[in-house]
Amino acid sequence: MFIVWGSRGFEKDLGETVVRCTCGNCNNDVVMEAKQVGRKFTLFWIPLFTTSSAYYMLCPICHHGKEMTKAMIEQYLVSDTEPSAE
Repeated sequence: MFIVWGSRGFEKDLGETVVRCTCGNCNNDVVMEAKQVGRKFTLFWIPLFTTSSAYYMLCPICHHGKEMTKAMIEQYLVSDTEPSAE
């Protein structure tokens, strides 16, 4: 009997942020994007749980950015809910 285990990397797009600035790398005026990057433990090629993750705010053009905490990223994300006009 054999057991196959390992890890797999993942990248999750969290959406746009409210931060509009000039990228320090490519000098374009952009709305920054938030991403989560990490690794998942796999057993028989099935991802079971996250072993590590980091959050980044990135330029959508050149993908240059800065690592941030999850709380900071959540603070800057654009909310999809809009107030109703009733």
